[in-house]
Amino acid sequence: MNQPEKRRKVAIVGPYPPFRGGIAHFTEQFHVHLDRVETAEVSGFSFSRQYPGFLFPGKSQFADDAVAQIDSVKLVDSVNPWNWKSAAKKVIQHGVDEVVFMYWMPFFAPAFIRMTRVLKKHGVRVSAIVHNASPHERQPFGSFLSRTFLSQCDRLIALSGTVKRDIEALGVRNEVFISHHPVYGQFGDPVDKAVARRRLGLGEEGNLLLFFGLVRKYKGLDILIQALAQTDKSVKLVVAGEWYEGKVEMGKMIEDLGLSDRIDCRDQYIPDADVKFYFSAADVLVQPYRNATQSGVVQTAYHFGKPSIVTGVGGLPEMVEHDVNGWVVKPEDPEALAKTIDLFFTDDNAERLTRGAAQARADFSWESFISNFLK
Repeated sequence: MNQPEKRRKVAIVGPYPPFRGGIAHFTEQFHVHLDRVETAEVSGFSFSRQYPGFLFPGKSQFADDAVAQIDSVKLVDSVNPWNWKSAAKKVIQHGVDEVVFMYWMPFFAPAFIRMTRVLKKHGVRVSAIVHNASPHERQPFGSFLSRTFLSQCDRLIALSGTVKRDIEALGVRNEVFISHHPVYGQFGDPVDKAVARRRLGLGEEGNLLLFFGLVRKYKGLDILIQALAQTDKSVKLVVAGEWYEGKVEMGKMIEDLGLSDRIDCRDQYIPDADVKFYFSAADVLVQPYRNATQSGVVQTAYHFGKPSIVTGVGGLPEMVEHDVNGWVVKPEDPEALAKTIDLFFTDDNAERLTRGAAQARADFSWESFISNFLK
């Protein structure tokens, strides 16, 4: 008689809702989908303190409307060294075989390094899912801290080829596996475009672009604003996300270019319950990034069957197949972006690329990501 396969006990360490943002969404969805596998037993450990308040540039670290799907243990204090060893020991007490850290910036490396040393001393395997190996903004000793932590891991999973190259550029010699960011489906099903636009107070007519997420300089919203001024006047833009940088400067740019009636800026973190309305209302997502590693926003767009126009930086061209489910354009070139936007709304391009985006939803599934992880 065949013996039943031993269940693999996996602990996940990373931010869980009500912490907000893409990493928290990813951590939770990874846990949810891994927990559905019969051969895995999953426990989740979040932060008791993720960032000190004075270091956080936004209005809040927490999403007011977040409904946690996972009852994670609030365990890791990122800035308290006396917490790190005890946190690792509490994870070990759960009898885990493997701990998976979510890694995206060197700020967390000291805590993770200390925890990893304790875990490995007790025979626990350590893996990291790497969202970013190098942060968008330089941090003191960032390369050293990232290299030290990642070199200690038994397994590294990069969410794009760009992330893998960044890991290798740090001097990390461990083998790195690539498994692309899956589609986000936790925000609900698409709704009718006209219904979504009415819900958001947007005009039902006209062509609508969506810029979604926290507004940071590296995301290139100023480039999109300049491009919009060169497009057909029927094209409008909704900016859905809290402004971290450049609000005054870009506000003046919008006014100087006479775009106030074509750009609707929602300076707020978008509640999970409203995400479906923004993507359903839009015709196309635009990400004019100056640099990037990968993007959960593109994968959210795919879930809602929306194509993307992205710049050819970082891992974005790995996620958007040019002229199949979106278009890839030259970075920091408003004129090229404007021509691409106008082209999207001519002939059958919008319809054709929308079909491609619906197919991409199946190509980047969580089932495939979990299968790769378990191998």
